[in-house]
Amino acid sequence: MLIFLTLLAQVCSAQEWILAVNEGVTYQDGSPVTERYKPLVDLLEKELKHPVKVQAVDRYSNFEAGLDAERYDLVFIHPAHIGLRAAKSGKYVGLASAKDFTEYRARVFVKKDSSIKTLADLRDKKIGVPSLESITTVMFTANLNELGFRDPASRFSATRFQDAVPFMVENGFVEAGVTGSGTVAKDWVAKGGRVIAETKPVPIKQFLVSRKLTPEQRDKVQNLLVKLSENDAGKNALKGINMKGFVAWDNTVMTDATKRLGL
Repeated sequence: MLIFLTLLAQVCSAQEWILAVNEGVTYQDGSPVTERYKPLVDLLEKELKHPVKVQAVDRYSNFEAGLDAERYDLVFIHPAHIGLRAAKSGKYVGLASAKDFTEYRARVFVKKDSSIKTLADLRDKKIGVPSLESITTVMFTANLNELGFRDPASRFSATRFQDAVPFMVENGFVEAGVTGSGTVAKDWVAKGGRVIAETKPVPIKQFLVSRKLTPEQRDKVQNLLVKLSENDAGKNALKGINMKGFVAWDNTVMTDATKRLGL
């Protein structure tokens, strides 16, 4: 009997769809992902009539490898460039983006008395950025590439947390800094600093699904996501993942973003 139950558990586990999650470094709150995502998982399971298991994937490189190998069935991912690559590959379908993160931009800032006035003035300057694989840095690098900068990353000084970049600029470790945080940029200006440029916006925090799911199943997931903010159960699920809601995937916007980022 014990052997039978063990085999049964293994079969059931194998049938679970994996919801892979990456929330980005800045936005993590330290609480267990399985606990926070349970209300959303419950809704997904009810709608799809299929068991779903949450799996946190913190390393971007691991997430990208998993997507390439099609190990995940549902995906909620912070770094937009990884999500956009997965959609471009044809292995995944974009369904929605987080409502408050459709206008995500990289902002470039300098000291008040800096001689740097435009992005073009950054040539050969040392620049503080979040991690090199951060979507913020990817967006900024794409802008420099458009301006004809050669190997711009060779001048970057990277740090894990975006709110550490102002410290690097203030203390002269770099001549300019980059952040995706509107709050960080606003605080910098309030203290007398300058923001010299912003990149064009890219929607981040994307929800995708594998093409292994049927079109009907994809539609069910998308409809569930965009209507979460309209009912109590959905609002509870959004509270758990610290989101205000989702908007439907815009193919025109996403295709443009993919092109601009050089993906």
